[in-house]
Amino acid sequence: MKFLQKSCAIAGILFFSFQSSVLASPTVSVPDFKNNADNIPWWSNRTAKQLSDVLSNELSNAGLKIVERGNVDAVLSEQELADLGIVSKTARNNNTAKRGNMRGAQFIILGGVSSYEEGVSEKASKSSSSFMGASSGGGTIESSAYIAVDLRVVNSTTGEVVASRTVEGTATSTSKKKSSSFDGSGIGNLANSMGGGSRQSKMFGSIAGTMKSEKSEVEVNKVPKEKAIRAALISASDYVNCVLVVRGSCLAEFEAAERKRRNKTLGVLNFD
Repeated sequence: MKFLQKSCAIAGILFFSFQSSVLASPTVSVPDFKNNADNIPWWSNRTAKQLSDVLSNELSNAGLKIVERGNVDAVLSEQELADLGIVSKTARNNNTAKRGNMRGAQFIILGGVSSYEEGVSEKASKSSSSFMGASSGGGTIESSAYIAVDLRVVNSTTGEVVASRTVEGTATSTSKKKSSSFDGSGIGNLANSMGGGSRQSKMFGSIAGTMKSEKSEVEVNKVPKEKAIRAALISASDYVNCVLVVRGSCLAEFEAAERKRRNKTLGVLNFD
């Protein structure tokens, strides 16, 4: 009896362990992204594929299993090579591709860029100072781009949307300019007037009057649009990983972040 109970307990542990491992590593596929905005001049079919690849990589890095669908022709070509006997099959090389073994995706991750607009906010500042012929100044210009990405996690069996998320954010680019200069003519004139026209004062004033210098620096830090979108997709992949794998406390954190996002977005509009 004890042996039977112990066997059942072990079987139960193995079952739940296997079940957890299956749930912990679901298979997902990521179709090409959609352009859901009208103001993205750089969008193309290539961009849609690139964003799908980026999200696939980030999801894989987060621990999910990705089923390749974008380059399925390459997989099928490998299987055809094996069927035709072109790929050698020996005791050492027994890993040739086989038909009928491709894994299906348990979930489909649908993504779309709903907005990308540059110059949504601009800020400029300027400062300058001068003393005894020495002057310095500078300025900063900040420009922000707005991006919004929508994501849906779809159960491939039922077609049900099991989770969805909108990622909104701004990427700020800056341009800083610094300049400094020196003109000794003012000091030279002062030396002449205070020296009473003496030889020494005239010589010093003449030398000081020839002293001039100027320096300027420009520093530009522009956030590439590709990097801004990747940042949004990293956040999206973290959410998918939380929903399908981690669960637990991260769900509450994302829910709190979602409420904050919605309230912030609502704040830009004055309702009647």
